[in-house]
Amino acid sequence: MPSHRQVSTPSPGTAPPPLPWVVPALLGAVVGFLLLGAWSLAPNWERAFRSDQSPAAWLSGALLLALSVTALRMVGDRALPRLLGAWLALAFFVLALDEQFMLHELWKFRCHEWTDACRWSPVREAPMLAVAAVGLFTMAWLHRALLHTGTRALLWAGLAVGWLAIGVDQWPEVQARWRSLPELPALLTTLEEGLEVVAEALVLGALLRQPGSQR
Repeated sequence: MPSHRQVSTPSPGTAPPPLPWVVPALLGAVVGFLLLGAWSLAPNWERAFRSDQSPAAWLSGALLLALSVTALRMVGDRALPRLLGAWLALAFFVLALDEQFMLHELWKFRCHEWTDACRWSPVREAPMLAVAAVGLFTMAWLHRALLHTGTRALLWAGLAVGWLAIGVDQWPEVQARWRSLPELPALLTTLEEGLEVVAEALVLGALLRQPGSQR
C-alpha cells in the first residue's frame, strides 16, 4: 500500500518557523560584492567605499529600494501589518532617493542659501539626525511585528550598525565643538559607506526571514 507522509503544520497560535537560509545568503552576497569592488579598484581600494559613485554607494541604494519593495510584498503575504508595511515602503523609498540623488548633501551644503538657520550645525545635519531618531521609532514598531527572537536580534543589530555609520559621519561636527576629542581611525571613516550597506543588509535579512501568515 502506498504510504502517505503527513505534513506537519503549525498549531493555531504558534508562529510559523523563520526562513533560516536567507540571512547567510544575503550577507554573503553583500560582503562578496564589497570585496569584489575593493579588489577591482586595488591598490586604491578605498575608492570602492568613499566616492558617491562607488560600488558601495550603488549597493546601498539598491538595498534600500529592495527594502521598500520587500515591505510591500510582506503586506501582501500578511507578514506585516498594512500600515507598518506602507510606512516602511515609503521610508526606504525616500532613503533610496536620497542615496541616489544625494539630497541630504544638497541640504547640508546649500541650505544656507535658503535659510539663515543653517549657520547652526544641527540644522545642517537635520536629515541625518532625523534618520537616527525616526529609525529608532520605526525599528521599535517593527520589533513588535516580528515573530522570532533571532529576527528581532538581526533588526537591532542593523540599527546599531546604522547608528555607528551615522556617528562616523557626524564625528567631525562633534569634534569641531570639542576639539579635545580624538580623531577616528582612518579605516573606520573609509568604511562608513560599507557600514551603511551592512546595516541595510541586516534589516533586509530580518524582513526576509519573517514568514508569511498561514492561510
